[in-house]
Amino acid sequence: MTADSAQAAPAAPAAVWKIRFSTLLWAGLLLLLVGSLPVLVGASWLILPVLLLAAAVLALPVAWMHRQQRRRHAWLRGCGAIFCLLCGALAMPVYYLAIATEARPAIVPTVTLTNGPRTLVLQGMQHVAMERFYKSVVYDLEQALADGYVLAYEGVARSDPQSDSWFDSTLGGGHDLGDNYRQLGKICGLGYQIDYMGPLVADAKARPQRHVTIDVDTRAMKQQYDGLMASDAAFAAAMQRRQRQAAKDSADDSADLWARVIEWQKSGSPGQVALAGTLCRGIMTELMRRANSHHVSEPLDAVVLDMRNRHLASALMADTRQKIYVTYGAAHLPGVIALLQQQPGWQLQSVKWMRTIAAPDAVSGTL
Repeated sequence: MTADSAQAAPAAPAAVWKIRFSTLLWAGLLLLLVGSLPVLVGASWLILPVLLLAAAVLALPVAWMHRQQRRRHAWLRGCGAIFCLLCGALAMPVYYLAIATEARPAIVPTVTLTNGPRTLVLQGMQHVAMERFYKSVVYDLEQALADGYVLAYEGVARSDPQSDSWFDSTLGGGHDLGDNYRQLGKICGLGYQIDYMGPLVADAKARPQRHVTIDVDTRAMKQQYDGLMASDAAFAAAMQRRQRQAAKDSADDSADLWARVIEWQKSGSPGQVALAGTLCRGIMTELMRRANSHHVSEPLDAVVLDMRNRHLASALMADTRQKIYVTYGAAHLPGVIALLQQQPGWQLQSVKWMRTIAAPDAVSGTL
């Protein structure tokens, strides 16, 4: 081997590495653009010319900064790069929410407690969820009936006009809560809990002794609310802020905006409906996960959760039936379980988790 051949190969020139880096950069930008097109075109093709115009304007400073170097096509290259980045920035949140919904799903528990002679099953519910979840719950409830359980349900009863009006305005935004849940379900591509309970409603009519509603009525909730307003200064201040914000939202036509969003979603193209559903499911999943992980509390929890948790736990302890299967909002379960475990002899037997949010099944075929 000669001395010359033993020498190391010279490093690649800086210009070659610059070309390679530029090629990879443009390849990445083009992939970002291609990946964003299904989302942007699905929403509206008008988004693309708007973003292109914005990119053209934003590229002007880029061209101005390179005027001294007299680089050819500096504005055109800057416009193309910024256009790709804008498209990606607008589409990536949609992809993030879609992936997060699948990778970190919203879940609710089914908890079984026993003291030996008696067994309680508490099924966490979500008022708006995917069809598969509700069908699974209904199957479990039908099986529970076959096994001799009594089914107990959540459901705030109507009482007098004044209390009912307070309930609708304070907790339902001036509308029936059921209608709100059903509208949200349509936007998200999900279902509303009550719409899947038909078989159980039929069984309740035929065998009412196997079904019971354990909840308070609107009068009891209003009395609790009024009592806290009179005795708890922090609660009263929080409610006053809430009322001011509601009045501000009403003055800003936020309710009309929400109505317009619903109408747009109803009349939108298939792509727009699918996009709205993806965003809605992703946001719901994130909100539920954060609420469950951080145990976020709201001032109204003293009325909506705590009071009803105490009522449910007391009713279950006073009931003498050996097997009771409870379906209640998942947010109630931690508080109710804690209250039940304070009673002598009651122990946690098992916990099962169920997924509540996913994209609707899309299957088709030919006959």
